[in-house]
Amino acid sequence: MWGRRTAAAAGTAALLLAAALSTAGRPPPPVVTAASTLAPRAYFVAHGGALQVLDTTDGTVVARARSGSWTTGAAVAPDGRRAYVVNGWAGVVTAIDTAGGKVVGRIDAGAQLAEAVMRPDGGRLYVTGGDSVAVIDPEGFRLVAAITVGGRPQGIAISPDGGRLYVANAQDGTLVVVDTASASPVAAVEVGGLPQHVAVSPDGSAVYVSSLDVGEGTGTVSEVDPVDHRVRWSTPVGEGAGNLAVTPDGRRVYVALDRGVAVLDTDTRASRTLPFAARALAIAPGDRRVFLASGNTTTVLDSADDRVLATYRLSGLDDDGRGFEATTIAFERPPGSDRD
Repeated sequence: MWGRRTAAAAGTAALLLAAALSTAGRPPPPVVTAASTLAPRAYFVAHGGALQVLDTTDGTVVARARSGSWTTGAAVAPDGRRAYVVNGWAGVVTAIDTAGGKVVGRIDAGAQLAEAVMRPDGGRLYVTGGDSVAVIDPEGFRLVAAITVGGRPQGIAISPDGGRLYVANAQDGTLVVVDTASASPVAAVEVGGLPQHVAVSPDGSAVYVSSLDVGEGTGTVSEVDPVDHRVRWSTPVGEGAGNLAVTPDGRRVYVALDRGVAVLDTDTRASRTLPFAARALAIAPGDRRVFLASGNTTTVLDSADDRVLATYRLSGLDDDGRGFEATTIAFERPPGSDRD
């Protein structure tokens, strides 16, 4: 598991861009030390259901697929061979062969769905919807269980060891903790507001929840202790409460807002806002780069200093015939991402 790194160590692991542009007009791949692991591919899904797979070193689109319906979430198998797109409004989970760009299976859950997360070992896929978490066996691609968690579960995250699920219940104002071995809830933590999204620190020592105050539209991030299931602190971050991601050293949380991206220091609780309009953001396990989806482009930041490392353009049309605008980002697990 990942521990917290010192500022000095983080500084020596800075991502560098070469000075010259490549002949293709794209910036050459960033150079990274062993202290950070580059995720080789990023999976971008648009609301209309289209999927594009990008080579993260140069922004080349290496695969495309269409899931065929309005999308609310996605997850990727650890080896990248399958992508699982949540066609939330249709209540369907679609399995895609990423090499061939073909749909290889669909599961109709019989209820509107929200988000998805894959167990680190790839043995189970978890999808929120209705009042439950659907448990799917990816190998046979079949629904094997449904875990009742509460009102309108939205965001979902999993602990690094795969032993706990954390589910944001928007209607109940709670974060529900689920034991994956017994497939049952073990705690419900009152976080207030309308909980939206969840992220777990890479070392598993903290869980972060974004919540929305409906009356004022203010977004709040809460840190939850995963051992005694209590809120350690909560702090406002701006308008909106989009998805969030934690840096590999656990020092910062990035949060998508209505008009910008908040960067929250997990020690001081101080935050600042970056001027990016991101409909989605994500950090791959062990990778210090932050990927922001803005319209038909993705901006890549170095989380050490928020420098823009690259801007990649997503091409083509979404399934609804409009330009491709990513709203979900997912990753396979990079080689070496499970190192201490």
